[in-house]
Amino acid sequence: MRLSTSAFSAPVERAGIDGVEVGRDARLSTDGFGIVIDGAIGYSLRLIPSNKILGRFASTHDAWPAVIAAVEAGRSPRMLVLDWHGASGSHGRVASGITLEYLARTGLGLPAEHLRSPDQRGR
Repeated sequence: MRLSTSAFSAPVERAGIDGVEVGRDARLSTDGFGIVIDGAIGYSLRLIPSNKILGRFASTHDAWPAVIAAVEAGRSPRMLVLDWHGASGSHGRVASGITLEYLARTGLGLPAEHLRSPDQRGR
């Protein structure tokens, strides 16, 4: 079972397969936002298909500059994945590809309008 919610939505609580509560929440602050995964103790940015870890972070907000730096250094956003890691060894994907770049740019307050599809611009 795959659960997904918008990073911009209000906190959502859903029962997982084993009855564990899973939630995602976008935290706004004066210096941008970060996505919080309940139970996550850390986050990592990896390069696919090699699965090389480009960095480990305490929060998604801490990871945003690394995402932007990787893209500006010439890496394709399609090759980047931000994962969460739980204390029990559980893990999952937060975002990847152009969605990850969009979240990183908007999370830091940088322009990201050019990343949206033409029919969504100006909304």
